[in-house]
Amino acid sequence: MKHNLYLPVNKEDLKSLNLKDIVFLNGLIITARDQAHKRIIELNEKNNLPEEFRKLEGLAIYHCGPIIKKCVNQYKLISGGPTTSQRMDLLQNEVIDILGVKIIIGKGGMENLDTRDFKVAYMNLTGGCGAIINKKVEEIESVQWKDLGICEAVWFLKIKNFGPLIVTQLNGKSIYKNTTT
Repeated sequence: MKHNLYLPVNKEDLKSLNLKDIVFLNGLIITARDQAHKRIIELNEKNNLPEEFRKLEGLAIYHCGPIIKKCVNQYKLISGGPTTSQRMDLLQNEVIDILGVKIIIGKGGMENLDTRDFKVAYMNLTGGCGAIINKKVEEIESVQWKDLGICEAVWFLKIKNFGPLIVTQLNGKSIYKNTTT
């Protein structure tokens, strides 16, 4: 089944999904890879997480190291394909608890991701599609932690019809293995 979801989403929105459904997202997402995940946890422990990160409940994290071009008064996403999510596996559940995000986007799934009771959904974006993703990003709203490098920085992206994403982990089930997660 095909779904158009508008962020932020909640548990009830996730209950309308099934494994292998196709999803297109609209709203605000952030990019975050392993260095950003580590910094989120570290700054949260010190009660020093930027306020912008306190407003992500119900939104999505996209595992992506984008190629970004600086223009006159703004940034432009050139390419932004998914990163293998397994790199963030040991950190992801803690980051979800801190930020309250409801969707993780990447490729390859996550072995330890806790999706039980519709806490979060994992959605796969096909690798190799980075060059077409720029058509789905309407605007780069802001960026945090450029000191980590362009690919590791956290980019706040306003998106429209972002996808197609495939629901691959949800409510304790995964298409990646026969057991529950």
